[in-house]
Amino acid sequence: MTWVIFILGAMIAGFVQGLTGFAFALIAMSFWIWVLPPQLAAPLVVFASLWSHIISLSKEQKLQLPFSLALPYIIAGLIGVPLGTYLLNLIDGHTFKIILGLFLVIWCPIMFFAPEFPRIQKLGKVADSGIGFIGGILGGLGGFCGAAPSAWLMLKNLPKAQQRYILRHFNFAIQLFTILIYLWHGNIEKTHLPYFGLIILTVSIPALIGAQLFYKISEKQFKYLVLSLLFASGCFLLFTSLLQ
Repeated sequence: MTWVIFILGAMIAGFVQGLTGFAFALIAMSFWIWVLPPQLAAPLVVFASLWSHIISLSKEQKLQLPFSLALPYIIAGLIGVPLGTYLLNLIDGHTFKIILGLFLVIWCPIMFFAPEFPRIQKLGKVADSGIGFIGGILGGLGGFCGAAPSAWLMLKNLPKAQQRYILRHFNFAIQLFTILIYLWHGNIEKTHLPYFGLIILTVSIPALIGAQLFYKISEKQFKYLVLSLLFASGCFLLFTSLLQ
């Protein structure tokens, strides 16, 4: 049953990652945290998300967007990653599920019914860097680097192409650095290797399909899809927490 849940989570999360440019960790962990401890699941989430990024990039259309859009998030996020990896060894899995689940369940309806905040839309690179730092901490904690930036970009009401561009570059940089930190601290062990192989087999095709569908959905559909998926993830995390 553990392997069935693991494979199902990987396939669904790979598709969502290819489609939206983020959310692999949020979707996959909703499944994996039920059968795997956080210390085992976190490196798997980061590796799988990084792999799905690489796969979906083959279907990426070239966008004439400046890299400076993502740079403040990336620089601050890289600073936050070591703090997140440190917290990984301290946090209790049950508490982590409740906190993340509550955040998603509260935030998603707010974004659905009140999508525009003019003051937030006018904030600049300093605020962007702060969000990137939080994303870096969450990334080191378990691959959740896209949660805070995706919420922030939606609050800023950026076009979906810009949101996906920033998230894809930010997530790729943070997850690559997180994997290196995990290796440095010995968080990746032999027990992870069978899961890594299964991730490569199960994530690739769903990620490609998701990347192809991105260009066929509207701005509104993109927003509602992201919010619906994140809300469902939050509900699932809280539900599984109550069962413990």
